[in-house]
Amino acid sequence: MQKILLLIFLLFKVLTATATSTAVVLPIPDNIQNGDTVLLSCGRIYSGELDLSNKYNVRVLTDGDCGAATITPARPVQGWLKTKQNSSIWWAAIDFIPAQMEINGEFIALAHYPNLPQEWAAGRSRQAGQLLFRMPFEDLSGATLVWRAADWLIETRQIVRYEDGVTHLLPSGDDTFPLLPETAFYVEGKRWMLDSPGEWAYADGKLYVWPPDGKSPEGRAWAAPRARGINASGSRDVHIQGVKIFAAMLGIDGSDALNLHITDTDIRNSGEDAILAGGSGLRIKRVSIINTVQNGLRASDDARDVLIADSTIEGAGMLGMPRRSKGALVFELASGQRILRNHIRNASYIGIRVYRDAIVADNVIERVCLRLSDCGGIYTFARDHKPLHVRIERNQIRGLSQRMGHAIYLDDYANGVIVKGNLMENNPGGMQLHNAFGNIIRENVFRRSQFEHILFNETGATAAIQKNKIMRNRFESGDTAPTYRLWSEYGGEYVQRFGKFDGNIYINRNPMFAEVAGSGMLSFSEWKRHVSAELRATYSITRSPP
Repeated sequence: MQKILLLIFLLFKVLTATATSTAVVLPIPDNIQNGDTVLLSCGRIYSGELDLSNKYNVRVLTDGDCGAATITPARPVQGWLKTKQNSSIWWAAIDFIPAQMEINGEFIALAHYPNLPQEWAAGRSRQAGQLLFRMPFEDLSGATLVWRAADWLIETRQIVRYEDGVTHLLPSGDDTFPLLPETAFYVEGKRWMLDSPGEWAYADGKLYVWPPDGKSPEGRAWAAPRARGINASGSRDVHIQGVKIFAAMLGIDGSDALNLHITDTDIRNSGEDAILAGGSGLRIKRVSIINTVQNGLRASDDARDVLIADSTIEGAGMLGMPRRSKGALVFELASGQRILRNHIRNASYIGIRVYRDAIVADNVIERVCLRLSDCGGIYTFARDHKPLHVRIERNQIRGLSQRMGHAIYLDDYANGVIVKGNLMENNPGGMQLHNAFGNIIRENVFRRSQFEHILFNETGATAAIQKNKIMRNRFESGDTAPTYRLWSEYGGEYVQRFGKFDGNIYINRNPMFAEVAGSGMLSFSEWKRHVSAELRATYSITRSPP
């Protein structure tokens, strides 16, 4: 009897595993009309791009309580065979050109050279569009060159040919950031680059993969063409609620949309951005964005009246090899954002970037600026010199990376910004004001910044930093970092204009209080005498950790 029960149990386990790995995939609903409610069966996977473009008053919901329905442009890939040359690499015929791949829900990187942990090779460039580096194989035509164009920028260009140690690139219409004389780079996309676990390549109608665990991909591999999960571009009053999206190049396209609402939705492993915001009236609540190649949410310049609340954005720009990323939540020239009570962590570049008429409040930002520098946990700028009308309040920002990573970064003539009640701790820098003027920084806590709590950095065409107010903040410093660094390329006399300092609390372990252009390192008494005349400050030196 026990043997029979054991056999039944084992049979049940086999059938369960088979059912899980070969789940029935349903076609995506089509021919959706204005006013429709699209009910997706709970726990089921729908393959394709859900087209809601230019639709009105459409609702997309999960029907049932057995788990969220899933939308993906990816398709299951079957019929895997081992290659003759390497038994660790498997191949299968497919009838589309893949843009990304997953095994067991794990993103698989496109094959590249060099391999981790090196990431970057070191090449040289003597003229535009040519990179000097001796590649291990000559087959590079059609591959992609990815290179570090600046501390904050990664660029890509298609390779035309390779000969005699010179990689020739397809001309670009924009040579603003050409190859550097010494260029850090990698190349990707050719079959010969597939030489390590966790990589895939495509050639001549065949998909090749080296599974991370060395096992057959059968029943657990998905590949996706370059496609969106949901296309809501140009839509009006569309509501998306309680669904999952994975392996889409763009999870949800909300460009030129009016009153698009996205709630209780999970978007994972996006090949570019999880959400593209545009138009006006976007509402995002309780959304989870996990892992993207480039950005979490990116807004077009026309985006207005946006609310993002109570959501999680993790791993923005961290999926696969390093690529260009602008941040977890990116509003470059868009106006009218309310970004409230979100949790952002593990981002390649900026945590939250806003422009004009924005409120950024009660967010938690942890471990951003992981791959790119000259970066901020919260960032804004005003190259037109006009007031931003931005409030940055009660956020917690901690654990940033890179020397020029600052918890809050007021860049390029930022003005009209109120920074109040924020906690900034364990970051390379607390704040940077780059040519910024007329801002209020008050009642914040700066704790254990590695290099400085506030950097004033004046490098513009004319002297610009002036009339900032730094009041009633608490600064807790370690052994080596000064509280302030004040730099002006116009000379030390200009730092007198940088701001008014009043009523701040300073708890220092470093007797050198500030570094000031033209004066060097100053003690607190020297600071008050030469720069600040801060009469109502509280200052103490402690030997115990603050």
